[in-house]
Amino acid sequence: MPTLKNLAVLDSFILKWFRECTPKILVVTDGLNFSAVDDFGLTRFVDALRTSTVHAMTPIVRTALYTPGSGSAASLDATTQHISNFQFTDASHGLLKSRYDVVFLLAITTEGGPGLAQEPGAQAAIVNFMQQGGGLFATGDHEDLGAAMCMTIPRVQGMRRWAAADTPSGGGIDRLTTTGPGANDVFEFADQSDALPQRLYVNFRTSFGVGVAHPVLQVPGAAPARAIEVFPDHPHEGECRVPALLTGKLPDGVTDEWPLATGSTQRVVPEAIALTVSEGNAFPGKAAVAPRSFIPVCAYDGQQAEVGRVVTDSTWHHFVNVNLVGLAGRNLSDVHQYYRNLATWLMPKHVRHCWRYPVLIRELVRYPLFEEIRLEPVEKFDGPALHALGEKVEDALQRRFTRGEVAAMVDDALDEMLDARTRQLLDGFHGRYGEVSSRDTGLAALGALTLASGNTALQLQEKGDDVKDAIGLFDEAAAKALRLGIQRYLGDAREGLRRLDEVIGAVLR
Repeated sequence: MPTLKNLAVLDSFILKWFRECTPKILVVTDGLNFSAVDDFGLTRFVDALRTSTVHAMTPIVRTALYTPGSGSAASLDATTQHISNFQFTDASHGLLKSRYDVVFLLAITTEGGPGLAQEPGAQAAIVNFMQQGGGLFATGDHEDLGAAMCMTIPRVQGMRRWAAADTPSGGGIDRLTTTGPGANDVFEFADQSDALPQRLYVNFRTSFGVGVAHPVLQVPGAAPARAIEVFPDHPHEGECRVPALLTGKLPDGVTDEWPLATGSTQRVVPEAIALTVSEGNAFPGKAAVAPRSFIPVCAYDGQQAEVGRVVTDSTWHHFVNVNLVGLAGRNLSDVHQYYRNLATWLMPKHVRHCWRYPVLIRELVRYPLFEEIRLEPVEKFDGPALHALGEKVEDALQRRFTRGEVAAMVDDALDEMLDARTRQLLDGFHGRYGEVSSRDTGLAALGALTLASGNTALQLQEKGDDVKDAIGLFDEAAAKALRLGIQRYLGDAREGLRRLDEVIGAVLR
């Protein structure tokens, strides 16, 4: 029987079959830079993105310097992938959902400075991007740094403090400082560049589950309790928040800023996914401060409402060179994982939909699945067998990816095949009647999807380069397999419940 080729050969096919799935990321600043030697350079952050994988694909990362109202034409350096004189409305390089999947805004210009107000149509371009499912990240720093670009963007404006009248200062008693004393036990500004990061207090009760971190703070191959618990530190950070009012409108005055979740009467609410603590300390030249907790990261799952996801961060000092230079080992690895998680979680649904095929194909030729799974038609498997297969695949994937990424693959498979009402009914079982639950049904679907992906790759690899619309072929095979897998599993579960009903009836007779 033909088998999948080794990983090196398969990867050459995968790059051709799924080229259009490559994640596209735009990193925009209006006053920081992309120098490798400048303290306020974003090079280490950008390099971490470019050398990582997002949904198992190496992303295309473009950088851009925003110059609102400059009158100069935007230009792309094809070698560095940097856009000079960037404008959100530029016809060739501006912000379009067809051009980018995720945009990072790391802004420095203060309130009243040149920003979105100086570029007609800029805010509308950003809103359209978000409404079409594009992912958006935004941050500034202490006081109103970053306000000119970000403070009027819907959703972003409510998930972080931007206005000068509403933000912590850089040196007063309301300062938010996460930098502790260095090795000499003295508080010094340079300690933000040492090997000692700040501590995050992760929220283990979010909409993504109890007992696990939010996907943005998860670590691959780890137990559920393992999370990213460190950030670079800084003596005066900004502050994120959860908006108190969710009744605002977009600039058109009609569309809800915070729409209802699909099939629900409840609005999707942004979440504080961690807290950190401003230490009670006294830096030279700054007012002494009392300790207090604050929100360093806020996340909004707009995909529950068919719009884009949003994340805000308290400061771009979590991203610039000067705050990363001293970190090493697990601390640096976790910060880089945070960057990757941001890009991954913010990706639109269509990118996540596409990644499942290359991921599953690669797993089938890796340990342990290459020893445990023999590719056969999905039709040969009953519900329990597909469920058992799905458990093996889930375990293998969690060794390489975060639990959030793997759970999203399962959830997406169910959402693809079940309408919102059916999904809600299935969610309500929670395994109380036999093994009838969304999770168990999803595992059977994952088993079926794995077989379909492997069998389709098996067929296409024999054709070599003579393959057109590979994604369409995978989608077609996946739809058939998912439908059959869910039907098989729920059909077997129904038969089990029928037998249980007979037993209960006999006992109560």
